Amino acid sequence: MNLLKTLIPLSMAACAAAQSPPITEQAARGRVLFFETNQGNPCGTCHQLEGKGSDAAPDLKAIAALAPRAIVMAVLSSRTAYMQEVKLVAGGAFPGLLKGQTGDTSTYYDFSVTPPRKRDLQKAEISAANDNASWKHPPESTGYSPEQLADVIAYIRWAGKGHTAAVTPEEMKP
Repeated sequence: MNLLKTLIPLSMAACAAAQSPPITEQAARGRVLFFETNQGNPCGTCHQLEGKGSDAAPDLKAIAALAPRAIVMAVLSSRTAYMQEVKLVAGGAFPGLLKGQTGDTSTYYDFSVTPPRKRDLQKAEISAANDNASWKHPPESTGYSPEQLADVIAYIRWAGKGHTAAVTPEEMKP
């Protein structure tokens, strides 16, 4: 019984520590831009944070621990190492992101459409899958102001790692 009296408060404290801190005003503005912008496609069209959005593109929690300058470089990069040009035996090709393989089936997200469409393709349907040097990451063309981009990065950092520090446009400059 004494052990339970000790363990229950410790367990409650551990759960409280695991929760994200309250969202900051800047991160809240970034959340809106991430999911609802009308300046091109919102990030949530392809990426997922807080269980919302799409899992078509890589999980951004992995970059949330980086410095704002590094995150902005990733966000604004005109290319991504993940994107492939998938050529089909039947003809045609599409920019695709491989999400998994099971046996002879490869699951790709087709980025030739918005939102990206999930496609399960048999090995025999694919003639080639190579680096795609022509596909461009959409944020390159959103036209976000430096302040808006700082807000989006603040949101990524908050949602991914619980960071609450403000992000300034100056922190994002190379």
